[in-house]
Amino acid sequence: MFRKRILYLLVIKFSFCSISCDHKTLKSKQIQVNKFADSIDFYLDKSKQKSLSKKNKRQSLFKAYTFSQNLQDTLKNDYLAKIADLAYSRDTVLFKKINRERLRLSVKLKDSLGIGDSYYLYGTYYYYRKENLDSAYISFQKANRVFKEINHDIMSGRVLYVMACIKKDVKDFTSSEKLAYQAIKKFNNTGKDSWFYLYFCYNLIGNNFNSLEEFDKSLLYHHKAINCLDKFEGGQTYMRTSLNNIGRLYESMGEHTKAVEYFQKALKDETLKDSNVKSYARLLDNLAYNKFKSGDTIGVHKTLNKALKMRGSINFVSGIVLNKIHLSEFYLSRRDRKDTLQAIKFLKDAKILAESVDNNRDHLVSLKMLSKLDKLNATKYLDSYITLSDSLQKQERSIRNKFTRIEYETDEYIEETKRLTTQNILISVIAAIVVIVLGLLYFIRRQRAKNKELLFEQEQQRANQEIYDLMQKRQTNLREGRQEERHRISEELHDGILGKLFGTRVGMGYLSLTGDQEDVKEYKSYLDELQGIEKEIRDISHALKNNILKSDNSFVAVIEDYLSNQSKVHGFNYSNKSKKDINWAEIDDKLKVTLYRIVQEAIQNVVKHAGANNVTLVFSKTEKQLHLNVTDDGKGFNSTQGKKGIGLKNMEARILKHYGTLHLDSKEGEGTSITISVAI
Repeated sequence: MFRKRILYLLVIKFSFCSISCDHKTLKSKQIQVNKFADSIDFYLDKSKQKSLSKKNKRQSLFKAYTFSQNLQDTLKNDYLAKIADLAYSRDTVLFKKINRERLRLSVKLKDSLGIGDSYYLYGTYYYYRKENLDSAYISFQKANRVFKEINHDIMSGRVLYVMACIKKDVKDFTSSEKLAYQAIKKFNNTGKDSWFYLYFCYNLIGNNFNSLEEFDKSLLYHHKAINCLDKFEGGQTYMRTSLNNIGRLYESMGEHTKAVEYFQKALKDETLKDSNVKSYARLLDNLAYNKFKSGDTIGVHKTLNKALKMRGSINFVSGIVLNKIHLSEFYLSRRDRKDTLQAIKFLKDAKILAESVDNNRDHLVSLKMLSKLDKLNATKYLDSYITLSDSLQKQERSIRNKFTRIEYETDEYIEETKRLTTQNILISVIAAIVVIVLGLLYFIRRQRAKNKELLFEQEQQRANQEIYDLMQKRQTNLREGRQEERHRISEELHDGILGKLFGTRVGMGYLSLTGDQEDVKEYKSYLDELQGIEKEIRDISHALKNNILKSDNSFVAVIEDYLSNQSKVHGFNYSNKSKKDINWAEIDDKLKVTLYRIVQEAIQNVVKHAGANNVTLVFSKTEKQLHLNVTDDGKGFNSTQGKKGIGLKNMEARILKHYGTLHLDSKEGEGTSITISVAI
């Protein structure tokens, strides 16, 4: 009972430790994520600083993007949306890269809102800004399809509004009006404060009716737009836009005095001159132009020149073009000081500038006026006007047809998708059945192949074992032959030569010699020398008989024998520097066979490919591992590139069966080194 309680307490303690460790790990990860998020927020805020240069703003956004790569997909996708939203005005290349990654990630996460928003940003901030209208329109259609599927009316309305703007740009005013009405319907369905978006839709419809010369309807919708301004915060900042549009409407109607009133109202905003130079200069130009059109020329020339100077300061080329056209009309309208030459000069400047920025509208106006004023070049200007006008009409017609085709293909695609849904389900079911059947067949075939492979490996292992046994037997026979030969020589020395020497020495010892004392002394010295020779032969005999090959290292002898034969046949030098502290009797026979095969393969590679002059082989041992290193000074090769040859693959496969490792090190012109390590 006591033991059970102890065990229970240990389990509880271990569980609490595990939970505590997991909690610490999660807390550490969360801290790291928070650091990355804080870094991203810091660089995003930095990129918004007005005091920074464009280059530094781009660098801040890029750093924010770099930190976002460390976040998980969901949080990363949220930050990519923020970075992309800031990047479009600072670096279009970075914007495209980030938005493309966000689209891919949104698809992966099945984030429909992210997918739709990515398409919307592509259309708005990339293609539309580059005036690639057809690509922008396609992106908006894709975005609208996604927003409709998830019933996101606000975003769907915004997309429809921009599509309506594109239609207006290509002068398809009817289609533009239709899309704007669809956008208004979406905004009205939201049940939210959507006056901001409604203002732009009404304003667009008003401009469309002005272009269609339906002035009453245009005025009605411009006033509807103005009524929206009080409904949202900051709406009054758009008042000057509406006042300018109504002024232009009255200008189109020929009511220039009425137009002047609206331009003057817009110019009452005292902050406009400093806050928006472009808008201020436009209003000045429009005011001055309508004043002299109404017959009031006081201060007109000064105001037109002021507007021209302001537009030049911000390099607003299209504004400069319109300003110069208005100045040329002003010089022609003066009854007392009509200056045709100055008017022609302004028109020529306007023509050149309009061409440089592809401002076709004002380019046509300048050509038409020059054809009437410049008598010498009238025909040339008139021909250019007709050519450009025809070209633009064809281009606009082509673009409108392209948009019609895009819409038709999109509708056709939707219908085709619906029609194929059922068919795709049926095909998927059939395909799944076919895949399962094929999978079973493949599995059966694969299993048979594996069985054959196992049988082959077993046969190969048996063959390897037989080869190794034969080698061992050969070495044993060789060792026994050497031992027998030593015994024979020992016996010959001991029983033959030694016996004869012993008989000779004994016989000589019993001889009684007379003679000089020197002769007797010399005789005894020879007798002692014979006795020494007899002892030396006896020692050699015993050594030959008892000194059997002390090392049981027959495996190393097999390797040595193989290296010796190969070096003689193929003409290379070898050096066997194997350590002598390896007890080969304790090494598994199968591992010995594998090592022998690897040595064979390595030597064959040396002979076939390396062209080496010297080969070094080393067997060494650490506490728990046996190592084999084969090094040559041959040609070598780049071991980091290309696939391994069959020989190297065979070596690797063999040693993997013993859970060992193979390391290859080779460089061109520096030889090759193969190292094998295996646990023992």
